[in-house]
Amino acid sequence: MVPDIVLEYPAHAQEGHLLPKFYFQLTDGLTRIPDSGGQVFADASAARQHASAFTQAFSRQAAQFNGNAGLYWSVQVIDETGHQVFTLQLGEPTRARRTRKS
Repeated sequence: MVPDIVLEYPAHAQEGHLLPKFYFQLTDGLTRIPDSGGQVFADASAARQHASAFTQAFSRQAAQFNGNAGLYWSVQVIDETGHQVFTLQLGEPTRARRTRKS
């Protein structure tokens, strides 16, 4: 069993502004691959751009090995408070599902 995300990281300061940290968790519905480090972005929109680029690259690489490998995986983007902000399905990076108001 994969452990849950550990959210112990506070917002980070950059040029006098607090920036939120986002976590990118991979899941296929049964298996979760948590992101224990997270990444700092200016806002949820910037985190979405990063997640979209990741899903596109992952899907391209998965297609080289097995055409269906990435179809059942998604990236769940979680904020510092542990709330899931949105989910991107691998293979369909432009169809983000919002899970709460940002």
